[in-house]
Amino acid sequence: MPGLTGWWAATRRWVGSDGAALWPVLAAMLVVGGSLWAGVPSTGRDVTLTTDAMGGATLQQVRPHPTGEVDPRLGAAVDALLARRGIAVRTNNLPQFLRDVAPELHDEQRQLFENLRALGMDVTYRRAELWTNYEAVRRYGLATGTFRVSMRYQISGTRLGQAATDVGYTYTVRDGRLLLVDDNDLDRAVGAGRQPWDYGPIDVVKRPNVLVVADRGRLAYAERQADETVAMARKVRKLWRGYLQIVPMVVAMRDPSVLTELPAPVTETEPARVRPIPSPAENGRPVGGWIVIRPAAQATFDSAQLTHALLHLLPVRLGDEAPRWLTEGLARYAESRQLIATGRAELVTAQRDAVRRKALGDLTRLPADDEFAATDSDDISWLAVEQLIAEVGVKAVTEFYPQVARRGYNDFVRQRLMKEYTGFTEQDLVDALRTLAR
Repeated sequence: MPGLTGWWAATRRWVGSDGAALWPVLAAMLVVGGSLWAGVPSTGRDVTLTTDAMGGATLQQVRPHPTGEVDPRLGAAVDALLARRGIAVRTNNLPQFLRDVAPELHDEQRQLFENLRALGMDVTYRRAELWTNYEAVRRYGLATGTFRVSMRYQISGTRLGQAATDVGYTYTVRDGRLLLVDDNDLDRAVGAGRQPWDYGPIDVVKRPNVLVVADRGRLAYAERQADETVAMARKVRKLWRGYLQIVPMVVAMRDPSVLTELPAPVTETEPARVRPIPSPAENGRPVGGWIVIRPAAQATFDSAQLTHALLHLLPVRLGDEAPRWLTEGLARYAESRQLIATGRAELVTAQRDAVRRKALGDLTRLPADDEFAATDSDDISWLAVEQLIAEVGVKAVTEFYPQVARRGYNDFVRQRLMKEYTGFTEQDLVDALRTLAR
């Protein structure tokens, strides 16, 4: 058979270098390669492999070991199933989506399909690499292969670009058919399984330029959150004349692991955090960010806290090179403005006076990026931005921010840009803050 000579040569090198430990995977590839033609219809007869589906890494570039290659028949079969899966989501065809899924996964995969449709997602799956998974071979048999798959998606109505996340799919041959038998084997290895659509039934609310995701049964809450996000985004844009994320994406779910990193972060104190939405583009810049409201904070999450979170979308959209005192200070400044607007001016005054008494008298420099575990760093940053705006105006600060966010890769550049756009240096700002000490 054409092409098998090179494959056998690569396989001999692979086995010779890794020894007996790799025999289960080798045997799996032999069994899968010999069984696929009966289980997967030809692409011309059953599914058209689009350019998107076939783009990315070619099969010859996918290697479980530096000297070994995947059987092209296995790769072609998996590509066909992945292409059919993406087409099923786009065409709202649940039977086609479940066609290549083992019966024991039908309920879980049906829920995933419903969530993707509720979000209005256009999805393409691309095979990225074969993953050595001995446990899957022991569990499902020798005719088994696990792949890291790039899930490319775009959410309709958001005007955000195509995004990407990784998933891990394990396939095996049963009765001459190739079936998806596991979709979480790589959750810990690649950080998969933590997207909002991975956590059971959801409610989705879309407003012009806003999207909110909540657990099923909390539609009223999601609608209130969407309305408030629309209102606060308008206010923030009046304050901030520069760029903001086009569509704030808000997640308010009960499970605390939604959109968390691995390893899990230390105990969170902020009511909300911003998680980037990765892009498949070569430059790697996120297409946007999720605002994730902590479960414990959802009942008390108010407009001021939402305003703070909206300002934290700036680094996602513009770049993260700005000094942290500036990004955190802007968020706190916007939050304080909203507190005043909602009748809590006395609270803001008391907070400001406390910082002046406690933190400004001995201040010699602005907080460094790695010092924000200390409570005073947030407070000092807030008053620093407030003072800078008082000295040079909002316009100068909003012009300075996007420049330093994109280009402030070291202290020298940050200082130069600050002087150019505001007329101040960081030391000038520290000196001005010290005059406020009480």
